[in-house]
Amino acid sequence: MIDIKPFKGTRPFNEEAKNLIAPSSDHLNEQHLIDIHEKHYWNYLKILNPVGKLKEADTLRVARDHFDEMKENHIIKQDDELSFYIYQIKFQDHLQTGFLAVANIRDFIDNRIKGHELTSQSRLDERADQMLNIETQVGPIYVSYIDESELDNLIMDLTKHSPEYEFESFDKTHHTLWCIQNPDQVNQLSRSINNIDSLYIADGHHRMGAMKKISEYYNNKNTQSKGNESYNYFMIAAFPKSQSKIFDYNRVIKDLNGLSVSEFIKKIENFFSCKKQSTSFRPKMIKEFGMYHHNQWYSINFKKKELLDDNLLSNLDINILNQYCLKPILGIQDVNNDERIRFIAGCHGLEALEKKVNDNPNSVAFSIFPTNIDDVIEVANQNLTMPPKTTWFDPKPLDGLVVYEFNQ
Repeated sequence: MIDIKPFKGTRPFNEEAKNLIAPSSDHLNEQHLIDIHEKHYWNYLKILNPVGKLKEADTLRVARDHFDEMKENHIIKQDDELSFYIYQIKFQDHLQTGFLAVANIRDFIDNRIKGHELTSQSRLDERADQMLNIETQVGPIYVSYIDESELDNLIMDLTKHSPEYEFESFDKTHHTLWCIQNPDQVNQLSRSINNIDSLYIADGHHRMGAMKKISEYYNNKNTQSKGNESYNYFMIAAFPKSQSKIFDYNRVIKDLNGLSVSEFIKKIENFFSCKKQSTSFRPKMIKEFGMYHHNQWYSINFKKKELLDDNLLSNLDINILNQYCLKPILGIQDVNNDERIRFIAGCHGLEALEKKVNDNPNSVAFSIFPTNIDDVIEVANQNLTMPPKTTWFDPKPLDGLVVYEFNQ
């Protein structure tokens, strides 16, 4: 059982929520960022992703001053009552409904809240500095849980009431939030939520590591800490696994590693059956890939299944592509750091792959079948980590819709 609690969230008060929230930077280019900064003075991007003069040495001070100004002008306000927040995200025909709450950092340390990715210490430290600066977690950690019918039915019942916020974000996702403060409803939700045995981090591994570091920082300052202080909790956005959508996470390699097209195809065919396709090709099953080069799409199917063992990781499509194409043929030995590889989320469509390759005719792109959420959960349960850039969860919870101040 995980320790999950309601909290006093800080949320938009004297400003429309859509003007404050920070869309995922994955959907924004630099011009988008500049436009949001110019048009929406109060937007959280001024704290999370400063541009222009805010990139100077006093960035943290400017971010803190902006957050204080938001509170002083009642642009945002902390709730007076402990609350759960029902959160629904809709994009095209996809709908996911879950909740915002706070969870105990101890459950992450004790592996009841489980991750599946490695983290970079520099990015983790940057996140921690950013949050410590304003003593606030601006964006929730997106987690999934094994579907609990009682909890999910209760959540759906609570969405029958009028929401506090309902709007479309920059990336065309539709967001709806209900604030649950009635004591009976809060208690009912608490009972159902705390039946959850494990949470699985979908997106936010660096934030999670940063929150652990922040908890350690405060506990070192307060040697009398009992473990139930607000800084020992962190904000989550939790959705049932059946509603957590994973897109493909595709690759573009800058060149063919000195090979001609015919040499490259010949080497590919050592491990994959390769067929030309008349249109763009999106894989329909595991161990199948699309490949695009010189205005030509191919389907490539892994045919050397006898090379695979029962190890869960070796059977992942990402590892098959890494081990039998990217490393031995294209010379990509370090996926994390090789400058010749780029990653493009499937939410941008195959057109994004085509454009990237057409802009650089020497390059080659691979479309990949989306990772299954059950594989993510099994990897986490086995305390393993997936290869870099394996999962792309989308749509994501927004930063700044509800924020968690540590000093409450």
